[in-house]
Amino acid sequence: MLTAITGATGLLGLHLVREALARGRRLLLLARRHPLPATVRVERFLRACGAGAEELRRARTRVEAQEIVLEDGFLGLGREGFLRLADRIDVLWHCAGDISFAADLPRARRTNVDGTRHVLRLVTAGERAPLLCHISTVAVAGARPDGVVEEKELDASFGFNTPYEQSKFEGEELVHRWVSEHGGRAVVFRPSCLATRRPAHPDRPSHPLQVLAERVGTVLRRYPGPVTLPVPEGARTNVLPVEHAAYAMTEAAGRQYGDLPRVCHVVNPRHLPVSEVIAALGDHFGVPVDTTWRSTPGSIDVRLALPAYACWLSFSRTYEDRALAGLGLAWPDRPVVDRDYIAAALR
Repeated sequence: MLTAITGATGLLGLHLVREALARGRRLLLLARRHPLPATVRVERFLRACGAGAEELRRARTRVEAQEIVLEDGFLGLGREGFLRLADRIDVLWHCAGDISFAADLPRARRTNVDGTRHVLRLVTAGERAPLLCHISTVAVAGARPDGVVEEKELDASFGFNTPYEQSKFEGEELVHRWVSEHGGRAVVFRPSCLATRRPAHPDRPSHPLQVLAERVGTVLRRYPGPVTLPVPEGARTNVLPVEHAAYAMTEAAGRQYGDLPRVCHVVNPRHLPVSEVIAALGDHFGVPVDTTWRSTPGSIDVRLALPAYACWLSFSRTYEDRALAGLGLAWPDRPVVDRDYIAAALR
């Protein structure tokens, strides 16, 4: 059985590769062109995680790579190469995506919508009827500010704060339509914000909290005077260690039955007060935090220089997680994601 993975060298993809190898899978990495082959980047990641000799041996003998162009209708392989690939795959994890909050809608759609459309063509073109594991995001809830987002919901009525949210919503819509029209098998995973407190290394991309810190750091360098990090009372977010997300998704995919798409929110049972995230961010940079959602007199309000900051802090919504809870997973010990965890993740 061959498992293919797009986005295998991304933050989540690398951890999914490790989980799949631990279960004895044969892997095909569908990767963009890069100076270093995807197989080399995977092995360097495993070494940085402390992988032993047997795990490294599995990576060398059970992993191969195929260079693709996700935005091309035949994935950059031509028609014949595309069809040959389609006839090899038993399971396809579609993890590749444009996660930049700075991308405009046309750019975000090229990867997150058109790329998903091309992947759906791939899993339809062969004889094997592979299982599709599609990585969506809880951000498909868009601008919905509060309440409990159910797993069965895919609702655009609240609008979207960013092109990223809208493009991921449209990409997930394509998956549901494909299941309905072609009878395909799919499981849709919607992870929350994924982070890790493991030390950074060159072959692991930054996680979203590090990206947030980089953006805030840019603002601090631009404005040498006092800067306030305001945070509203009651705002909540959801942060899950990426290692645990990858474990849960891999386990859930192995228990997927039937033809209807199962939607799984992959979230932390503890919804994190945003004040804890911002307090850790303030400690990280040594700047004051204002929990009254007001600017400190005489300081620069980071909301004016970083509008995405205010969007992210506007949510108090939570997420149903019935699908994964119903599987009774034997979770590895999960750390408590709190202010101390966020501080370690930022370091």
